[in-house]
This record gives sequence, C-alpha cells and structure tokens, in this order.
Amino acid sequence: MAEALVSMVMEKIREALVSKVMEKLGEEVDSHSTLVKKFKDVVYDVEDVVFEMIPPPESESGTHDGDDRQRKGKRKWFSFLRDKVQTFISKVASQRDFARQIKEVRAKLDQIAADTSNFSFQLNHSFRGGSELHKAESQTSSLVDESQIHGRDRDRDTIISKLISGSSCEEGRIHVNSIVGVGGLGKTTLAQLICNDERVKNHFHKVLWVCVSDDFNLINLTKAIIQAAGGTSPSNSHLDSLQKQLIETLQDKLFLLVLDDVWNDDSERWERLWLSLQRGAPGSKILVTTRSEKVASTCSESAYMHKLEGLSDDDCWLLFSSRAFAGRKGEDCQALEKIGREIVKKCKGVPLSAKVMGSAMCSKTSTQDWQNILESQTWEIPDIANGILPALLLSYYNLPLHLKPCFAYCSIFPKDHEMGKDRLVKLWLAQGFIKPQGRREMEAIGGEYFDDLLRRSLLQDASVDKERVTMCKMHDLLHDLIQFITKNECCIFENGKSDSSSVLTVRHSSFIATRETSHIPAPLCHAKKLRTLLLISESAIRTIPDNLFQCARSLRALDFGGTHTIIKELPSSIGLLKHLRYLDLSYSKIVELPESVTHLRNLQTLMLNFCTVLQRLPSGMSGMVCLRHLEIECTWALNYLPKGLGRISSLRTLRRFIVGGDVRGCKIGELKRLDSLQGMLKIEHLERVASMDEAKEAQLENKLQLRVLFLKMSPDDALEMSGNGEVERMENVVEALRPPLANLEELEIRGYIGSKFPTWIGDYSSFSKLVKLKLIDCNYCTQLPGLGRLPLLKYLRIVAGLVKRVGSEFYGNSSGGGINGVAFPKLEELEFSNMYELEEWELRLEDREIMPSLHSLTISYCPKLKALPSHLPKSVTSLRIWECYEISGMQCSLPLVNYFEVTSSSGILWPLPNLPSLKTFEISFLENTTCLPYGWKQLESLETLTINYCSKLRSLPDDLGQLKSLRSLQITDCPELRSLPQGLQGLTDLKIDHSPMLAERCRGEDWSNISHIPNIQIY
Repeated sequence: MAEALVSMVMEKIREALVSKVMEKLGEEVDSHSTLVKKFKDVVYDVEDVVFEMIPPPESESGTHDGDDRQRKGKRKWFSFLRDKVQTFISKVASQRDFARQIKEVRAKLDQIAADTSNFSFQLNHSFRGGSELHKAESQTSSLVDESQIHGRDRDRDTIISKLISGSSCEEGRIHVNSIVGVGGLGKTTLAQLICNDERVKNHFHKVLWVCVSDDFNLINLTKAIIQAAGGTSPSNSHLDSLQKQLIETLQDKLFLLVLDDVWNDDSERWERLWLSLQRGAPGSKILVTTRSEKVASTCSESAYMHKLEGLSDDDCWLLFSSRAFAGRKGEDCQALEKIGREIVKKCKGVPLSAKVMGSAMCSKTSTQDWQNILESQTWEIPDIANGILPALLLSYYNLPLHLKPCFAYCSIFPKDHEMGKDRLVKLWLAQGFIKPQGRREMEAIGGEYFDDLLRRSLLQDASVDKERVTMCKMHDLLHDLIQFITKNECCIFENGKSDSSSVLTVRHSSFIATRETSHIPAPLCHAKKLRTLLLISESAIRTIPDNLFQCARSLRALDFGGTHTIIKELPSSIGLLKHLRYLDLSYSKIVELPESVTHLRNLQTLMLNFCTVLQRLPSGMSGMVCLRHLEIECTWALNYLPKGLGRISSLRTLRRFIVGGDVRGCKIGELKRLDSLQGMLKIEHLERVASMDEAKEAQLENKLQLRVLFLKMSPDDALEMSGNGEVERMENVVEALRPPLANLEELEIRGYIGSKFPTWIGDYSSFSKLVKLKLIDCNYCTQLPGLGRLPLLKYLRIVAGLVKRVGSEFYGNSSGGGINGVAFPKLEELEFSNMYELEEWELRLEDREIMPSLHSLTISYCPKLKALPSHLPKSVTSLRIWECYEISGMQCSLPLVNYFEVTSSSGILWPLPNLPSLKTFEISFLENTTCLPYGWKQLESLETLTINYCSKLRSLPDDLGQLKSLRSLQITDCPELRSLPQGLQGLTDLKIDHSPMLAERCRGEDWSNISHIPNIQIY
C-alpha cells in the first residue's frame, strides 16, 4: 500500500508538469522538454529511494516453523551477539546510503528549481482529479463497433472494379493496385471492406492478407504469404526453398493478395518478391496500402493507384457523434451538436481523428468542456513530431490521470504487435500504475483501464474469446504519438539498428531479437535505470548475463516469455532485484529456478507456462507473500509443488495444483488458505490423496471465485488402483471435493476410477451457472448421473467405457427437470465417446421435452451401439458418427442438419438419410464399401462432398451428378475408384488426390466431362 501511494503521488506530479509543457509545444519545446526530462528523472529517483526505505513484506513462514524457533532458542550467546552487531552495522551503512541518495536528489531538485525561474508554470487544474473524470464517464457506454464505416462506398466500388476486371498480366507481370493516403485516413479499413465484399470473395479463390509494416524482410514476408494461403508453416529460413514453396502454394490459383502498411521503396527487393507471385491463375491481383506515393509507384508501376482523400464533414460527423453521444439523451445531444460539428471540421476529414475525438468527448458533460476543447491552442500546431495529429494529442491531454501512464507504457511494444489484455494489466500492476479502490481486486481495476482505452479507440482490433476481450493492437499514428510523448522514458531496442546510448537513460525498454541473436546486447546489461525489459520475438539466447541483474536493480518487470527462447539457466543474482514484481520465463528451457528467486519478496507475477523441462520450483517459495499469480501451465516435467505453498494467501492464479505424496510436495490440504484463487484450477494426481478427511482439508467449496475446475487422476496410477478398497477410497475423496457450485461455469473430471459419480454432480439447484461439463475416462462407472436438470448446461462430453445404456436416469426425475420440466433445456453440444459397451440410447419421454436447443451431436467409438434414437431433437444442425460399426440406418428426421460426417460407420448410410438442409457431407474410412447408396436427389442443398480413404470404393451413384447445388467435390485415397458420374454441371472445385485410376481417366478420356470446372486439382 505504501508503494502504491508513492506511485500515485509521483505520477500526479509527473503528469501535471508534462501536460503543462506539452501545451507549450509551439513555444519553447526543446527547453521545456529538457526540463521535464530532468524532473521526471528526479521523481523516478525519489521513488527508488522511498521504496528502498520501505521494509520488505514479512514472510508468514516464521509463524509456522516450529523447528526454526527451536534452533534460535539453542543458539549460543556469542552467536546471537554477533548477529545483532552485524545487523546494527548493516542498518547504519544502509542509513548512510539513504542519506547520500537523498542528498543527491536534493541537489538535482535545487538545480531544477533554478532552471524553472525562466518559465512561468502554473498547475493545470484540469488534470488534478483523474478520479472525478473517471466517475463522470458514461456507465452505459460499450465497446466501439469497428464495423461502422462511413463515406467509403465510392472508393470501395472503384477499387473492386479494378480488381475483378481486366487481365492480370501485362508482359507477364501481375497487376498491383495501391491505396495511398496519410496515416489515419482508413486505408487498412478500406482494404478490409474490399476483402469482405461478396463480389471479391466470389471472384477470387483465395483472398490473402499480410501486414507488412516497416519490416520488409523477404524471408518473413514469404513465410507470411505461404501461411495466409493456407500452406503449412515453413520451418526453414532459406529464401530459395521458401519461394519454391510459395510458387507451389499459389500455382494456378486465382488469388488476391493484400499487403497492408507497406513502407519499402526498394525496387530490387520488390522484384525478388514478384518472382514468386507470377504463377497464380490469370486475373490474380495484389492490393497494397501505403502512406507513400513513391512506394506505390515502385511496386505498382503502371497499375492503378487510388489516392484516398479525407471524409466529408458529414461522414466524419457520423463517426464522431456515434461515440461522443453514446448513452446521452436527445436534448443533450442537440445542445452540443453545434460545437461538435466545429470540432469535427478541425479533424480535417481524418476518420481516426474523428473517432478518437468522439470517444474523448463522451466523458465531457458540459457545454463549457466542449468549448474548451474547440478553442484549445493545440489545434493550431502545424506539425508535431512528423505529422502527429493535433486531435490525437488532445485526446491524450484529456485522458484521466490514471489512464495516461497505462496508455504511454504501450509504446514499448512494436507497431502491429498484439498486446494481451491479461499481460498488459499485470505489467501495469508491476509498475504501480493501477490505483487501489477499496477492497476491489487490482486486476479487475486494471481490466477496466484496458476497456476504457478500448472504448476511447486508443486501443483497437480487439480479439474476443468467450465474450471476453483478450488481445488488441494500436493504430500506427497512435503509436507514433506515444513514442513521441515517451521518447525519453521508453524505447524499442533493435540490435544493430538502435542507438546504444539511448537505452542507458530510459526506464522501459523492449528488445527485438532475431533467431540469430545469441546474447543480450551489452547496452541493455548496463542500463541502470531500467524498470521494464521485454524480449520480443524468438532468439538463440541461452543464458542471461549476471551483470544484467547486478546493474538493473530498479527492474519492476522482466519478460522473456512468449518468444520460445532457449534460455536454460537463470543466474542467482536475480535475487538482487528487490523491486521486481513481474517475471515471465514462459517457453524457456529452464530445468530449475535458483533458490535466490525466493528473495523476490515483492514479486506479484511468476509465469512459467510451457517450460516443458522445468522439474522443480524453489523450496522456499512460502516466503513470497506478495505473489498473486503463479502460472505453470503445460510444465509436463513438474510433478510436485514445494511444501508451504498454501501459506501464500495472496495467490489469485494457480491454474495447476499438483497433489504431493507422503515424502515431498504439497498435500491437498494446502489449498485450505488459498480462498482468493480465481478463474481456473486444475487439481492433478488425486490418487495421492489418502482419505476423505484429507480431501476435506482443501475446503474447495470456499473458493468462491473459481469459474473452471478440473479434477484429475493419473491414468497409469488409476490402473493400479482398481481394487475395491481403492475404488471406494477415490469415491470418498471426490465426494469430499465438493466445489463452489453456485459460481462454477466449467467442470471436468478425468481418470476417475469410482463406480459411481459423486452425489453433488447432479445438484441442479446449486449448479446454477454450470455451462460446460466433461466426464472423461470415467471407465469404471456403469451408470450416468442425472444431469438433465442442470439449467444452463450447454456443452456435455462423456467418456465412460462400462456404461451399457443411456436412459431416463440420465435426464433426471420427471417431476421437475431443467426449465418447466424440460430435460437439458440449454444443451447445444453433446458428445458420447469411447463408450465401448454402450448398446442402447433411449431419447424419448412421454411427459417432457428433451434437448430442445441441441445443435451439435457427436457419437464416436461406440462399436456396440445398434441405432440412433428415433426421436433426435429436430434442432440438430451438425452430426458426426465415427466408428459405430453396428448402427444400421437412421430412422429419425433431422430437417436442419447442414453438416454430416461419417467415419468407419457405413451402416448409417443405408438407406441414405433424408437431410434436406445438408450442405457439407464428409465420408471417410468406409474400408469394405464398394459403392455408395442411391437417393442423392433428396440432398437438394448439398454444396460440398468429401470422400476420403475408401480403399475398395469402385463407383459413385449416377444421381450424384444431377445435384444442381453441388459446388465442391474432393476425393482422396480411393485407389479403386474408376470414374465420376455424368453431369456435375454446377461444380466449381474438383480435387483428386492419391486416386490413380480416377486421376488417369479424368486427365484422359473423361476430360471433356470436367473441363468446364473452373478450379481442378489432380495429384
């Protein structure tokens, strides 16, 4: 709390001064900037001195370690005296050091005071209360809809007409069209609009998108195009072989390749790229977006160059007002419209400016606030740092104080870099940017900061997973803006390209390595002032030099994760980093961490995800009392956690808890005090829990913030525990691990050897939020639990090898199931898999409806199942049947099924099911089938048919050729197939692979029957 208070005070001082200086940019920029830099340096120094004076957090381990107390009691008096004397000397020396540092800071402040006498500074009161601005924001506003595009219909239509008309080549060269315009005009947005237009998608077989940016690396660019075209991810880095692979990938395909944000104007490098793009089908095109006409003329030559102009004031107004007036009443909008339209005129037709300014004005409530923005002198600055738009600078000025450092911090990421929300919030937390709000979780507050920046359009291109924003990017112009603002504090260091002296003075730096980079550059190892060091991209770095930690004692965040490094060892000097709060070593090759890591008493986040050879964690981790996030996903070699982990009651993230044995590791009871755990928890090796009483010690049902829970036994150990006594023990253990039912959304039980499921699993009255349930490898259970009354369950997967029958017990009591007596009222996806004894599935109850919302049904590896239920829900749209050898025919009516996949289950095709809405049909591994059934005329909606690995198939039914809707036919590994049926007039794509007899005939005597098909691939 003391550190947070210091950070907040220092940040207010910094920003108040910076804002005032930035407003004077047109007057004495250099002098002011130098003064600001000096002042910021002093503020950082003050922070470091104050934090040094704050005592480290106290470990709780002493209160639990009776042996340690006993050893202290037995010390000899002279040893005790020696320790006291050493402690006293250390304190005196430390106080001397503090006095020296404070004296140095005082001298710097005196010098700054003398310098400021030349300027007339006044505190800008508009930045005094960030919290008031934050409270004034509209509570009903939501994320910006990026699909809103105005005023670009004519531009879109003009460019599309150039793309889909005319020939592709003049004198053997592919045509390149370009969109040219200044930053922020919407070149990328227009290109995206073009790519998603139905005319383009219908014309080209492939539409490829590659973001080039300012790194025109031929090897990386060629790889990116191959991947965009659907080719396999290239593993080599030889340009010749990559270009050959690209030629093969695009051979005879009609493609549109979009190269977005191009800066290279070197004609020789373009020529080398064009060589590998000339083998596409006639009519293939390339579309380039760039700010430079020189770039466009270099790559386009005589082809079409579209110069993008600014939007009209009316179109800009639509962008601006949709954000500025979000959630306002009509009369409020009318009162502000006149001023708003004047502000829009100052945006000069630039969509980005209109969008960002609109988002900024959303929080301005009074007419005077709007008038102040309109009359700001910032609009009059003709050119700020290479064309930074005044509107963007104004949007930064008007950010609430708490958001400014968070936004500015993003400058250490390269352009077009995807920034993870979770990672960014933890980095902000490590720097002290997130301010406490009572008892609220700091991560939740930081998440709101992120969402706020997204709402203001300062972050964009949000990626969403399960209705949660997970990733984002930043527009190039906004990136230019914050790099300009933070040029003395943040830098992106590129080995061999960056000024090595610049990194010695900055506070936050990222390092862009290459695959050939084998060591951390010397300038980074001597950067004493660094608070952040991030490694971006893959490298060949194996070790971290000891002098990095000896020097950079102020580091708050060290991130070498997410880049698949081959770092194998961490020097013990890392324990010197007293201020370190964030350490990410994910994807490294580290086998074990040094014990000195436990000296990092302020560490909040330790990330070791995908450290696949990591074998042990430090034994003294119980003293790391500030640790909030311990991430050890996919650490396959880690089989135990250190004892005492349960003392770290601050833990919020511990996705993997490995139950220890009698000799080493954490017992499951160490979960008792970890009631702050959030999100997901996997408890592994439950077979090591000795009894029901031991399982109860975990008090799992008190972990109210858990949303996802995995209970797992080791399959190998489960086989050794199949005796009756062991089965009963595991039943009692799992019964005692009753989870927090009221808040749980996902549950998975894997490797369970009990003969019956725990009673709590069907507790529909408590499981009010459960959406996803997996019962995997529960191969000793003979009967499924009653799950039909779980009100919100949407996904259910069951793997239970001994279950012979699925009947009424599965749907729950008829007296009141689900919603209004409906069984599985919300279930959308159901899978029965590896149920080797399943013979019968009953799906009909006289007095109630079952699974009315079911969309996807998968039945796999159920070799004894004789038939599908005769009353499957009519809502099903996707049906998969794999390796169900005994099923014969399908008696039910499924009018909405549009996807049907049959694998090693030929019986279900006789007779051919009547599926009037079927669009995609995949048939595989019908190894004893020589012909397919008739009746294809009834599949009147079928568009795509795939037949794979049918080794004895000799012919296809004649009525298949009469399907007018069929567009794509793919046949793979059917060596006995001799010919295609007559007709196939609507076919646009035909692929024949590893089917030699059919291939030979199609190339020869049957060519006239298929020559009308636009896209033919025969291998």
